[in-house]
Amino acid sequence: MFDGQDVLDIAREHDGAKYVLGARAPLTNKNWTGPWDCAELASWCAYQAYNIIFGASPRDPMRADAYTGFWWDDSVSNNAQCSVDEAIATPGAFLLRKPGDFRISIGHIAISCGDGSTFEARDARRGVGQFGGARDRHWSCGVLLPGIRYTANDLGLTHDPP
Repeated sequence: MFDGQDVLDIAREHDGAKYVLGARAPLTNKNWTGPWDCAELASWCAYQAYNIIFGASPRDPMRADAYTGFWWDDSVSNNAQCSVDEAIATPGAFLLRKPGDFRISIGHIAISCGDGSTFEARDARRGVGQFGGARDRHWSCGVLLPGIRYTANDLGLTHDPP
């Protein structure tokens, strides 16, 4: 059985990589080093860790293009949403801001480290890495991928966006 930690371990191999909004990451290229945008990093890591296509369309791994709107659609159709609090405390869970929510046109997706921080392709200035403050950001929901075993930490962290 796959663990939530698996996707986080793969993501961390790309610490310091370059962020480019709209970058494409070929899911089947296990040696891809970037550039990344948030959805491409999340979907690529999920494919590498679990061999599943999530948050990307079409369902052909050779042509799949990741997008936070597809993450939202897949999380709804797979009944994969959880509370933001649960995702913040769960290593390998995903934190998703749906495009358009909170009057922010662009969506965002990050991988929870389970301690209130995230690993993500953040933006052009900060690039790819681990960032604190997940509790204080706007998230629409958490996402737990189907068929993956997750273990939440009991840290008492709660979501408190601005």
